[in-house]
Amino acid sequence: MKKIGMLTIGQSPRDDILPALREIMGDGYEIVEAGALDSLTLKDIEQEEFRHDDYILISRMRDGTEIKITKRLILPLLQERIHELEEQGVRLIVIMCTGRFPPFEFKGLIVTPQEILKGVLKGALKRGKLGVVYPAVEQIHMAKPEFGREEVEIYADYLSPYEGDDELNKLTVRLAEQELDLTLLNCFGFSAKVKGAVAEKTGKPVILSNILVARVLKELIS
Repeated sequence: MKKIGMLTIGQSPRDDILPALREIMGDGYEIVEAGALDSLTLKDIEQEEFRHDDYILISRMRDGTEIKITKRLILPLLQERIHELEEQGVRLIVIMCTGRFPPFEFKGLIVTPQEILKGVLKGALKRGKLGVVYPAVEQIHMAKPEFGREEVEIYADYLSPYEGDDELNKLTVRLAEQELDLTLLNCFGFSAKVKGAVAEKTGKPVILSNILVARVLKELIS
């Protein structure tokens, strides 16, 4: 049976994400989960000091607690988990985060979602206005350098994937006011509920990053 490594930047397991991915991918494989922060506690993470130039990422602990972490903290931890997955016979790994990552040491394939998302966006939106929703306000400054291009205007906003309906409703109103042509929910933690609410309010297509990557992954494993 094929083994697929699902590697989160937080702690595993990710029961909030995996069921929807499994439904799309179907049967005939074994998922092996791992998390960059599996060996750390919340107290360990809370002691991290942030710098003004840090690349901030959002994830969650095993108990559902939302956390903000830096890429410099998790990169070596991700590499450790990759080696561990490789020792378990995994030859295909998905990094369950839409952030930008460098190449890792691994003898198999590592799927990093941002490149997939960029390819789909370039193919789907030649000109117009793109909305990019991040999970934290500290990330919205990255929207233009990461997704902006000639003839495509960028509007960036944010919503914690773990917020309630009030914040989601406020977001959909802001997005609707922008008259967007397409919206990207740029975090693996966003759910189908968020996509549905944004699509209904804006009346335009919405890309849910985790589901899009699951469809690509299905092609890789079939």
